[in-house]
Amino acid sequence: MHFENIPNEKKARLVFGLEWRAFATKGGATERRRYAHELDATHFVEIKGKEETVAGFCAPDSAERKGVKLYSAAARIAVLERVRSKPAVLVLIQDGQRVHAVLVVRGAVRTDETVALNALESRRVALEDECERDRVDLVTIGYGADLVDLDEPFSVSELLRGKGVGLVRKLPVKVPKAIPLLVIAVAVIYGASEAISYINPPPPPAAPPPTYMQEYQTAVARVFSGPVPLTSQLAPALLDTLGHQETNVAGWQFEKASCGGTGSCSVTFKRQGGTFKEFDARASAQMRPVVFNADGLHLQTRGPAVPHMQKVALAQAKQWPTAQELIKQLQTDPQRLSTKPDQLMSHGYVVTLRPPQRILARQPMAGDLSGPVVQAGDWTIEGYMWQSRLLANLPDNMSLDTLELELKEDGTGVHFTAKGKYYVLL
Repeated sequence: MHFENIPNEKKARLVFGLEWRAFATKGGATERRRYAHELDATHFVEIKGKEETVAGFCAPDSAERKGVKLYSAAARIAVLERVRSKPAVLVLIQDGQRVHAVLVVRGAVRTDETVALNALESRRVALEDECERDRVDLVTIGYGADLVDLDEPFSVSELLRGKGVGLVRKLPVKVPKAIPLLVIAVAVIYGASEAISYINPPPPPAAPPPTYMQEYQTAVARVFSGPVPLTSQLAPALLDTLGHQETNVAGWQFEKASCGGTGSCSVTFKRQGGTFKEFDARASAQMRPVVFNADGLHLQTRGPAVPHMQKVALAQAKQWPTAQELIKQLQTDPQRLSTKPDQLMSHGYVVTLRPPQRILARQPMAGDLSGPVVQAGDWTIEGYMWQSRLLANLPDNMSLDTLELELKEDGTGVHFTAKGKYYVLL
């Protein structure tokens, strides 16, 4: 989910990225509880109709909702007259390098997500194909300097209409009529048992071992809480930053640079007639500390800081390509000369994909799994700077671990090697 502050309302925020479901209005409370259980949701917002109710579900952290009211942006869009009057409307709202996308079909919210700006085109094509299959005419409206092919403009002020529309509420707890009597009976029995336990307390019961899914969810949370920056954003940013660095300093020439997902890069220079003393005198504060190698031919400096970029979003897992779709997507026209099953290569551009493995190494038993699970595989991409534009087109399920840049001595130019992990649902 993404949150946006509402102007002139200090304790109110707009929320994008809810999971939406439709069900019959009659008996809707039961359906609402069922969907909330399936989605592990704690809060919801509803748009009620005579025959059908559309509800959005989410589970915001306590820190995100403490002291503020949350309003669904998709719900406010769905009730706009210009949206309700059309068969299908796709609303795009640019926010820097990401775009909020809301698809409303016949008054019901079908898609409520946030995508990276560089991945918007492929997502738009998928949504347009979806509407074409459903035989509904799609109108695209939007707001943003980088958005193109819009049928109508959209003003963000339209989201501020109707302050009470789209309020996200906590799911109510159903209490059966027999519960109060049961509570009284339990209290009496508990009081008696406590008195007996006080006289002769039983040993504390052993804690049950965690289930496979509990261990799996812990492992997944640990992975995605760490540095998993999107390769399509971080790799081009690092290459652009390194491309503006000085390549020759006081008789020393750039040889290679190594960057991780966080911290700072490391740059290695090789001697081309200069001395350690001359380089030390020219080195800026940003390049220090400078480490001089004992071989007298190399030295290392601190490179540019690794920028913070959008991370691989677990909430978008349903939109991730499968392992086979990933191979097809990376096998662009220059790469179709590949002959090895795990490598896609041509003209020095090599993509290596290792088979995905379970994030939780423990083998699940029969009945342990409840739905698809996330698996991770290693990938490596090598190429030359003129091929680096392909990195910006990588899908949103690929994170970057390291990026190395090297000036080849054979005169072929600057060569890069990027490594990371891709994530798929299996």
